[in-house]
Amino acid sequence: MNAGRLAMRFCLALGLVSVAFAASAGSVSELRKQAEASMLLTGSVEVTQEGTLRRFELDHPEKIDLAVRDFVERNIKSWSFEVGSLPTGVPANATILNNMSILVVAKPIEGDTFSLRIAASYFSAKEPEPDTEVRYRSVKPPEYPFSAVRAGVSGKVFLLVRIDRNGNVEEAMAEQVNLQAVADNEKEMERWRNVLAQASLKAVKRWKFTIPTRGEQALSDAFIARVPISFNLRRKKEAEYGQWTPYIPGPRHSNPWENADDNPGFAPDALAANGGVYSNNGLRLKSPMLGMADGS
Repeated sequence: MNAGRLAMRFCLALGLVSVAFAASAGSVSELRKQAEASMLLTGSVEVTQEGTLRRFELDHPEKIDLAVRDFVERNIKSWSFEVGSLPTGVPANATILNNMSILVVAKPIEGDTFSLRIAASYFSAKEPEPDTEVRYRSVKPPEYPFSAVRAGVSGKVFLLVRIDRNGNVEEAMAEQVNLQAVADNEKEMERWRNVLAQASLKAVKRWKFTIPTRGEQALSDAFIARVPISFNLRRKKEAEYGQWTPYIPGPRHSNPWENADDNPGFAPDALAANGGVYSNNGLRLKSPMLGMADGS
């Protein structure tokens, strides 16, 4: 896939960003300049105990535009990792297998040119030991706010939750909210982010989790996990793997439970939104992530 055709697909995706409420052409135009299109790719990495990449694999490479795939593969080959403590008895020559999620983001620059970057990554154990991770026990999806349905607002909320030893949610916060709609101004956009965030928080505070009973986290007083929640109107299909998803990124909010410097290269919207619970127990990326302009 050449850069020109890639740019065309990307621009068509951005054109799908909808308008919530009647808005002036000027204000919509300004807000749409914030729009990005993302492609969430998944795969796996195999890493030595020293943090050196041994091999990697992208899922369904045939579905990824060649320009994007080449860019991502060049980036991955330059990576090195921070490896945490390993279970007792692991051989010195053993390697570490992790699942990975990679968020590729394209953004317009000027005219037909665009930037392409890997905005974030996330890694998790490919075959975690039993009873060493936080898991869902009782979950009821949030109600879609009627006001958001009526206005045609879709979005994705990334929650950070603190879970006590009984599996109850002690505290929760919306770490980031991305919208797929443009309102009249930034204040109105923030209002819609809050609408979706509050619906998510109301629901998650009633959820129950199963906590780790083995491994390093088993004796912790509390457990931190991330939960992605999608609000998607039925008439809007989720993008297929390898396709662009347009959205207006919301700000990422800091939290009191985690030092952002402990996990460089991570962002909430790198989480594959498949309904899973995500804990920071995987590999940590040490290498910087690269970017390019206009597919060059």
